[in-house]
Amino acid sequence: MAVITFSALNRRRVNNRVKKRNPHWVGLSTGIVAVGYREDPVLLEGCLKSLRAIRYRRNQRIVLVVDGNEDQDEYMAKVFEKVFASQGAAIFRPHFLCKDRSANDRERQELVHQIAYHPGPVCVVQPHHGKRSAMYTGFAALQQQGIEAAVVTDSDTYLDPHSCTELAFALAESPIVGAATGDIRIYNTGTWVSFLSSLRYWFAFNLERGAQSYHGAVNCVSGPLGIYRMSIVADVMDSWVEQSFLGVLCTYGDDRHLTNLVLAKGFKIKFSPYAICYTDTPVRFIAWVTQQTRWSKSFFREIPIQLGCIHLHSLWMTYALLYQLIYPMMMIYNLVNCIYFGSGLQIAWWMFSIIFVGLLKTAYAVRMTGDKRFFFTTLYGFLYMLGYVPAKMYAALTLYDNSWGTRQVIFLFDVIIAVAAA
Repeated sequence: MAVITFSALNRRRVNNRVKKRNPHWVGLSTGIVAVGYREDPVLLEGCLKSLRAIRYRRNQRIVLVVDGNEDQDEYMAKVFEKVFASQGAAIFRPHFLCKDRSANDRERQELVHQIAYHPGPVCVVQPHHGKRSAMYTGFAALQQQGIEAAVVTDSDTYLDPHSCTELAFALAESPIVGAATGDIRIYNTGTWVSFLSSLRYWFAFNLERGAQSYHGAVNCVSGPLGIYRMSIVADVMDSWVEQSFLGVLCTYGDDRHLTNLVLAKGFKIKFSPYAICYTDTPVRFIAWVTQQTRWSKSFFREIPIQLGCIHLHSLWMTYALLYQLIYPMMMIYNLVNCIYFGSGLQIAWWMFSIIFVGLLKTAYAVRMTGDKRFFFTTLYGFLYMLGYVPAKMYAALTLYDNSWGTRQVIFLFDVIIAVAAA
């Protein structure tokens, strides 16, 4: 109930601010940084067209960074050129990375200057080195130009035309708001996995991040849609891009780590339901579990950083951290305990309590959206128990493994199936 209450209070607060906003309001200057690696050309074109349609008057820069400069990466630059042909688009093809201090410093400075001051949209096709290196290039250009806030997105995401306006307005609430995120929705809902994920996304953002936003402590500015003050990014971008864990350079979890670096500096992070984007999600069960495993690993990896700054923020941040850490384990414990040691009444009460809480959340979602498909939310419980909880446990046991994880997850479920069959 507390989550619903704080989420509703946050929505009312945002609604009141939006209603009172001057129609001629002009906020911080922004630049959009989109990154991609061998993206589906149809999705990429849709993403770029959505960026072209942005209606925020102070958006001064659109930068697409292609994470790869081999022949099979070149099509992304051609799609970019096609979409922005009438707006003076330029394509740069450096043979080095902006983050690479071993490169010629003069070359790096000249590249950043050219990207920053080219009058139209820019595409940078750089050597493959992961998403962080690609984002770093975009951040460096925005910093050079003196832009005040960076809007980040992915190459498979479609931004609402007013998303930048709403994100910038979230930052304008107070100078101590350092970042913000919005309502991330799913467009590929053609399978049960992706459909149930789309329902879960609504709760993750409009309920959980909404409640966190009321306390100024959103725990993850998700990659598909976020905004950061460039003054903060400039301070942390070098340590962020070089983050390592157990001696290995971190490849995923870039959004959560950057979020935590903002929180660690004492800044607040907000969520606005008016900033909207549409992205895709895995449609197959194994791919979805692999995604959840990566996200869980980044969550566990970031716990020490969050623990180091919880004294700077509301107690709700501590609650949210403990809830994410303990709740999946409690679910497993209660399930096993009820099956092997519980009476029929205890099992019935446990099931009733879970269903009751789920129905409360569902009722809130239906009331807010009018979408009766949220009554299918209870089915997500099967995905949660069969996929998310094992993925979280597996992630906690394999933090040393920094790979993408698909083969390992398939092996995990082979083992689970074999044990169950035995």
